[in-house]
Amino acid sequence: MSLIDYIEDDQTYQFTKYLNLVKTEQDKQLFDRFAYGVCDPSIKYPNEKQKKKMIILTILQLCQRNKCVTFDSIQQACFLNSQAEIEQLLIDLIQKELIIGTIDDQKGCLNIQRCISRDVRKSDIPAMKKQIETMYERVKHLKQQLKQQ
Repeated sequence: MSLIDYIEDDQTYQFTKYLNLVKTEQDKQLFDRFAYGVCDPSIKYPNEKQKKKMIILTILQLCQRNKCVTFDSIQQACFLNSQAEIEQLLIDLIQKELIIGTIDDQKGCLNIQRCISRDVRKSDIPAMKKQIETMYERVKHLKQQLKQQ
């Protein structure tokens, strides 16, 4: 399969393992866009499959960074016009188990328990390590407080 085949495949959402398929500068730009990018209204996708994939990847990135994602934030990030379209996308992502969570129609948001991860650049690893170390210190502090009670 080619890089475009994986990009357009509705089962593929992580692309780092296909880096070996990057042969040209155009391939590199395409790889970077789908591995690390988010929706951009200035980009004209060659087909609906690629456009929908980028919308899904953008939603996944929002879900990775937040426990609750509002429909408004999805609408703004993905440049979508219809709340019904957003809800249908979220239902599809939950059914495919790309996102584990619940839709709250009253609050207009998606409550996330977990979701699949996006690709990570090597340059992002130090910041991720720092976040994990910070969480570890918080948990350690909480554990000490609980012992004192």
